[in-house]
Amino acid sequence: MALARDQFFYFVWRVFGTLHSGREGDFVPGWHVQAMCHELDEVRIGANQRLVINVPPRHLKSITVSVAFVAFVLGHRPSSKIIVASYGLDLARRHSEDCRRVMQSRWYREMFPGTRLGGRGNTVDEIRTTKGGSRKAVSIGGAVTGHGADYIIIDDLMKAGDASSEAELVRAQEYIEGSLLSRFDNPSEGRVVMIAQRLHELDPPGYLLGKGGYRHLNLPAIAEDDQRIAAGKGQHHCRKKGEPLFPERFGLDVLERLRREMGAAVFNCQYQQNPVAPDGSPLRWEWFGTYDEILPRHAYEMVAQSWDTGTAADPRSDYSVCTTWGFRDRKWWLLNVFRDRLDYPDLKRTCLRLGEEWEADVVLIEDAATGRPLFQDCIEQNRSRFRRVTPEQDKETRFRAACDPVSEGQVLLPREAGWLDDFRRELLAFPRGRYDDQVDSFSQMMNWTKSTGFWRKLGREHPLARERVARLESMRRRR
Repeated sequence: MALARDQFFYFVWRVFGTLHSGREGDFVPGWHVQAMCHELDEVRIGANQRLVINVPPRHLKSITVSVAFVAFVLGHRPSSKIIVASYGLDLARRHSEDCRRVMQSRWYREMFPGTRLGGRGNTVDEIRTTKGGSRKAVSIGGAVTGHGADYIIIDDLMKAGDASSEAELVRAQEYIEGSLLSRFDNPSEGRVVMIAQRLHELDPPGYLLGKGGYRHLNLPAIAEDDQRIAAGKGQHHCRKKGEPLFPERFGLDVLERLRREMGAAVFNCQYQQNPVAPDGSPLRWEWFGTYDEILPRHAYEMVAQSWDTGTAADPRSDYSVCTTWGFRDRKWWLLNVFRDRLDYPDLKRTCLRLGEEWEADVVLIEDAATGRPLFQDCIEQNRSRFRRVTPEQDKETRFRAACDPVSEGQVLLPREAGWLDDFRRELLAFPRGRYDDQVDSFSQMMNWTKSTGFWRKLGREHPLARERVARLESMRRRR
């Protein structure tokens, strides 16, 4: 009893037995649970006030954080006010009811005689103690007005299926910032704990980690590097690259089967906690060829540019991106990537300037948002250079189609360029990356190279065009 009162890990063990009556022996005291417990107890005692834990599904994360940790905090300090947020109200209420069961159990009441549930104010969503403490369960979008907090606990605020929606990502961020983090009674002492599986680079954990100041316990299902992880006072677990996190339940054979069944992209997010892992992309970087240096303009048969335009110079706006391509020896060379946030007057000047600097034969502008007025203004300056492109199908479909010329060895990148790392990172992170403006510019360009617009610009007398015509004629004769 004394061990569980003082050491949170053993308290979790007792909680598991209460919630799984008759299955107490099923609890596996994995080191990852000890690591989570250590970090959570550091928050409780005030050694740390901001914590993000990323861990795969079915690894005891909710029972440890949303149930046991809450009961443990209220046991030691029954006046604490805790808000626990989850993606769905049913889930939030289930965790609340589990916490109530623990706090009403005989062993808990004996362990913490100073903590008792109040006779009034207890509802399906809220647990109150006789000392003024509480546990308030909310779901994303749920009202928290009138509820102060000492702790904000965020447990899987998004469903996996919502992570591909930009609107849902923004909704989660706004709920965290506008509703949850504003509830602290004493902001200097308030504590935030988030536990979740990763879903997207801009998901709730990514959003909080991007703000800085959060301690991060990252527990991928399969270690991607050697790790030394704190698992208690003066205790560490040394994990070797390639080791499974929870071998008693998820051995390597099980994890590899899950990877095959759900696909690399989803597995990398939910199990590896890596939403931008390259093997989740339809693009393989090794498909790109390379070149050493940019040649003089006359060495290219055609130079084309592809614009994906942002809306403003505001730091929260999308980037405007222009990729510049040279066509030579039946391959496309990526010569330059321009990427910046611009207000419309600067966007127009930059579009015209880059077209002149690179002596572009064709400048593609997406027929959307600021691209519409940009095209109209630019054709007044040079009607033959600019082309309007109407996007068809969704971004992912366009990107997959754009990967075809790359896989066929038709696209070259420079061996070195200041913009190359950002370009690589964004393309391989899509569709779960933070940005997709370079992706859109790339997709628009590659798909245009397969369109009738490209063949018209190339001219029917070009050898490549003649080969295409001969190939089409041969196909018709075979029919």
